[in-house]
Amino acid sequence: MSELMWSQPIIVEARKTGGRVKISSVERATEYMSSEWPTLEDGPAFNMARDVLLKAKDGRVEAEDARAAFLSALEEGNIAVFAH
Repeated sequence: MSELMWSQPIIVEARKTGGRVKISSVERATEYMSSEWPTLEDGPAFNMARDVLLKAKDGRVEAEDARAAFLSALEEGNIAVFAH
C-alpha cells in the first residue's frame, strides 16, 4: 500500500527542545504518536486520533479526516504546531 499523503504537512514540536518535525502522511503521524509524542498525556482526542489513523491506513477513513483528528490530539496535548 502506498503512503497516504496529506494535502498540507503539519510541522510540530519535537521531543528535543526547539526541534520541529514535519508530518506529511498518515504513516508518519502514526509513528510520531507511537514513539515521539512529547507529552505524557493521552486523552480522548489522542486515543481517537490513534484509532482514526489506523482506520485510514486500512482505507476505512479518508487521509484528511485522519489529519483533522491528529490536529485535535496535538491541541489536546498542548503540542506546538508551527504550520498546518
